[in-house]
Amino acid sequence: MITKNISNKEQKIFLIIMFVAAINLIANYFGEEIAIVVGNFMYIPAAGSLVVVSGLVLKRLGMSGKHGTSLIALVGFAICWFIAEMVWMVHELYLKIDPFPSTADIFYLVGYPFLLMFLISYLEPVKEGITKEMLALSSLASIVLLASSLYIILNEETQMDSFEFAIAVGYPIADAIVLIPSLLGVVLFFRGKVNFMWSLVCLGIISLYIADTYFLYAQVEEIYYTGQPPEMLFHWMYFLMAFGILDYMRIFKAKDKTNQNR
Repeated sequence: MITKNISNKEQKIFLIIMFVAAINLIANYFGEEIAIVVGNFMYIPAAGSLVVVSGLVLKRLGMSGKHGTSLIALVGFAICWFIAEMVWMVHELYLKIDPFPSTADIFYLVGYPFLLMFLISYLEPVKEGITKEMLALSSLASIVLLASSLYIILNEETQMDSFEFAIAVGYPIADAIVLIPSLLGVVLFFRGKVNFMWSLVCLGIISLYIADTYFLYAQVEEIYYTGQPPEMLFHWMYFLMAFGILDYMRIFKAKDKTNQNR
């Protein structure tokens, strides 16, 4: 029964990923202007799904216990980034001004500490499976990826001023920090310590890292526009995390039930 349920969940997330990709590619087929509009409006269900799911899980599990701080941090992250996405959309579609840099960046950057706090707490139930070697390798991989990204970008000519460039570079640096616990989660999945659905949050962060790296490159080259094909990686991040959080709730409910039976 459990296997069947997991299979159904995997099918749903796969269909959503393919649906998002199809919308993105079709929008780009009709031109950049259509892609920008569709790309922006896609953040309403994408970022909104994480806000709704995280809020429901917090309400269901409560703010007490080991998971309380984790879920509060998750809600903080989800709200910050939802506001950021809406501010970006208002700037680009209604005010007709460049949304980067803008107030949206404040909410994006403020959200990272919440995300890191959540990821650390997210790994708490399986911390016994994390070895020093895994932590060292995940940290090294994150540093190497960050250094590679920055090396490529810093060797490119850019028209951005110092302030814009500092904000742009801040994203892959922040991503590299949250990438470490995310890589640990993926390693635990391949070692059979966690199931696929549980690892979706970590896969979502990896998707975010790839998307932000491209975002920085495209901004430097002045070829970025909201709704480009790589934009789907940002949308995927929200949906992957939302599905993963639902499984997070299942884990804690199962642990609480076990503790009650003792």
